[in-house]
Amino acid sequence: MKAIYIYGAGGHGAVVAEIAHLLGYDILGFVDDNSALTGKSVLDWKVLGTGDLIPDGATVALGIGDNVTRAALTQRARDRKWSLPVLVHPSAIISPSAVLGAGTVVMAQVAVNARARIGEACILNTSCSVDHDCSIGCAVHIAPGVRLAGSVTVGDRTLVGIGSCARPGVCIGCDCIIGAGSVVVCDIPDYCVAYGNPARPRA
Repeated sequence: MKAIYIYGAGGHGAVVAEIAHLLGYDILGFVDDNSALTGKSVLDWKVLGTGDLIPDGATVALGIGDNVTRAALTQRARDRKWSLPVLVHPSAIISPSAVLGAGTVVMAQVAVNARARIGEACILNTSCSVDHDCSIGCAVHIAPGVRLAGSVTVGDRTLVGIGSCARPGVCIGCDCIIGAGSVVVCDIPDYCVAYGNPARPRA
């Protein structure tokens, strides 16, 4: 049984810990850079302290929901030689031709279809679907219930909000927020907040 630290002691971290436990990892405990959480319990495991206590070469699961913070942690992982495993809930369906980057977490009832490419440190959240030939950047969050049709591109650190969908071939830029329930039918440029049906840049 491989030992693992869970980085992030919030709600998302709890979900990640349960997936790791289902996959047979030995949960050493949580770490969180909010030192006020040290000594508290999350589910059946303690918050051990801040991320500084994780030794070089350790195995770490990223339980941080914020995309920018999660992206920064991937660089920290490289510097410290941490291993960031891909964690896939047993109920998820992943095409054998799909590629999942290090540190990505795939939650319950997710579907990832043929030739989809998922970057490092992504969250594919509950019951989302990523269809054939999609290209998802690094530290992206695809929220629960999202539907991405074939050949959709999503840039680094973008959040696609709960229940949204995107038509085939559309491109969503980097550092975007797509509001809940949006219907993306045309390209969305970088650094946009976009929402609605159809989704339009609002800021």
